[in-house]
Amino acid sequence: MEPGTFSKYSWTDFVFSVIGVCTFLVDWGSDVWVATEFYCRGDFFWFGVLVGLMVLSSVVVQMFSWFWFKYDRELPGFSAQTGAKSVLFGDRVKLSCLLHVLQLGFLFRHAGVLEKAVESFRTKLPDPEGVAVFLSQDLSMLRIVETFSESAPQLTLMLTIILQQGHLDPVTVLKAVGSASAIAFTVTAYHRSLRSFLPAKENQKITSSVIYFTIHSQF
Repeated sequence: MEPGTFSKYSWTDFVFSVIGVCTFLVDWGSDVWVATEFYCRGDFFWFGVLVGLMVLSSVVVQMFSWFWFKYDRELPGFSAQTGAKSVLFGDRVKLSCLLHVLQLGFLFRHAGVLEKAVESFRTKLPDPEGVAVFLSQDLSMLRIVETFSESAPQLTLMLTIILQQGHLDPVTVLKAVGSASAIAFTVTAYHRSLRSFLPAKENQKITSSVIYFTIHSQF
């Protein structure tokens, strides 16, 4: 579906986008912290497994992001609608390729959504708003891929370590809680994204998303 055919990009969606950037950065930082703790303790096996999950997930997400970027550029009129000044789209093919090779394409997709959202709020024009929703749709799907290729396996890994150790270690417990929260938030954001296809999407209040997140965080 092309940009401009979605419902409005609301302030609630913008808040979810900002939280998504923050959770992505916090999750990345926690991965580095836990990996460093494992290495310093001499737990090289768990260190290797954790780093392996991080690298594998990052490569998979960047590949999906790049392939979707190439596909989007082939859509009729898509480059004109997104604009040459877009963070990710437009005519910056080589720059986008370099960002994906450096494993930064996913992060700049977050920046692209925020850029178009701010532009739509500032100019009140429909095109940037439609593009913001379009980019948000792709981002929510990529976050699902990232979550179930990294956060979900990491949660299983942390629970396995806790069971093997026989006691609650602050590092593994905090990482397990963080991974579970990341899964719940991503599923909630994806649920909101799917509802962008519905005409009654504006009736979706923030309270429904809070309840949805609370329910999924219990599992």
